Amino acid sequence: MVNRAGVFKSGPIRRPSRPFKGVLLAAAMLILPVSPVRAHPHVYIDANLEIARDDQGRATEIRHVWRFDEIFSSSVVIDFDADGDGKLGLKELEEVASTVKKNIAEFNFYTEVRDGTEVVNFYEPDPFLADFVDGQLILILALELEKPQQMTGGGFRVAVSDPTYYVAIEFNALAGITVTGKGGACKSDVVVPDWDALFARDAERINKLFSAPADETVEASDDYLTWVNFTCSK
Repeated sequence: MVNRAGVFKSGPIRRPSRPFKGVLLAAAMLILPVSPVRAHPHVYIDANLEIARDDQGRATEIRHVWRFDEIFSSSVVIDFDADGDGKLGLKELEEVASTVKKNIAEFNFYTEVRDGTEVVNFYEPDPFLADFVDGQLILILALELEKPQQMTGGGFRVAVSDPTYYVAIEFNALAGITVTGKGGACKSDVVVPDWDALFARDAERINKLFSAPADETVEASDDYLTWVNFTCSK
């Protein structure tokens, strides 16, 4: 059952995120001034996205499978390998999942959902699992939508993105995006931020996104997110 202890709502974009406390690759760079023109991600995620539908063809759940890059994954082993055997066992993976879940909750689990311009809220993820395969950390999480959403009007979209671009989340072409369950066939397209245009439009805001301290909130907009737009037939 989904843990309904909290409904996650759209919120302001914050400073460059640290999804694993004390583990993030090149953490020392966070103390240095960062120019948004030169900023680049330090953690890479190869993402799969599944939209699950109900018997009426409505979206009911967002399902993520994230595969982290080998370098960052190695740093996770170093930090969470409690017994020192050079690998992550079940208990250690549970600790990884618990730590990650807590730390990326403040970023809405790198997920935003919209119906047109309307915000679609979701419950706390269940399950939220960690695995380690072929030298890479894998996270599996499912987010049940607070209310089922129609997908036939062309307005349903999901962002899977770290807006500060400290963590790069990318899809392996469109093969990594699927829609399952009842309903008609669906098409999807990925829209990534145009950082040059955004910087030309509001350089000051982008500077704040990349340089704000951890306890400061910086307002931004949907333009800073990578969106997957869905259009499904009836």
